[in-house]
Amino acid sequence: MKKIVITLNTVGSLAAIRAGKRVVVDLMDLWSCDPEGLRLNALDYYVLRRAWQVWAWSKAITALLRRIGVTNVRYVPFGIDLDQFDPMKVPVSLFFERYRDLEGRILTGYSGGMWFVNGREVIGVEKVIRAFKLVENEIKDDAILVLQTSKSVIPIIKKYGVRNYAYINQTKLSNDPLRLSLLHALDIKVLTATKYLPVYLAERTTMFQYMASGGAIIAEKTPGTLGVLRHMYNAYMVNLDDVNAMAQAMLELINDKKLRTNLGNNARRDVETRYSINAISRDIRSYLNL
Repeated sequence: MKKIVITLNTVGSLAAIRAGKRVVVDLMDLWSCDPEGLRLNALDYYVLRRAWQVWAWSKAITALLRRIGVTNVRYVPFGIDLDQFDPMKVPVSLFFERYRDLEGRILTGYSGGMWFVNGREVIGVEKVIRAFKLVENEIKDDAILVLQTSKSVIPIIKKYGVRNYAYINQTKLSNDPLRLSLLHALDIKVLTATKYLPVYLAERTTMFQYMASGGAIIAEKTPGTLGVLRHMYNAYMVNLDDVNAMAQAMLELINDKKLRTNLGNNARRDVETRYSINAISRDIRSYLNL
């Protein structure tokens, strides 16, 4: 049997193909995205079509590659390793010991990065702030916006005049116990997006982290998120860039604890059964005939 070589780029893949190896190209995110669209040069296209397998980390990217003639593509979701990242195993008390004034309040927010490309923030975090501001006057003071991200967000919060908010410093590690406890404590987590292709097509790490942590998810509809999330099953879905709909989702979920619980339970169950490392590794072993 030919040796299997797994590569992360087409240059290495070409060399392995010419050496007679069975080559798997692990795309992770599409490296050939730029702000204007998808780019595949001649080398990329040649290698992707001739590799033994191509692994794409979202259903959207899988479908896109098949449409352009890459028929040997397999869907391998990024998923999550619950042995290394499990907010449900970290008590919310750890977070509330540090932020006592937030205990007992309904926490709505975002925990993740901000990504700037050519001076433009391409994750869409500002929309969370705009949406919360729209409903702030309609909700009780026991609801608060919680943001754990870059300090670049602070001037944006002040620009929109949000009163009830808490800014939480980012932790050095994504699975720092404080962050895990925060994710567990958040009643509503907002997963934003933009049309920037690496975000638009991706099944992002943040999505799986949210799903693992309980509580409700509000997610903007993109080809990436729709590969995993279903409206009113494991998330409350809103159209991309529809801030009014995002605000309405916040209002509805703030007032409906049962819905928050059901969405969170279903999302967690999906992570355990479909998107845990154990579940994904079974698929990978079958792809490799192991």
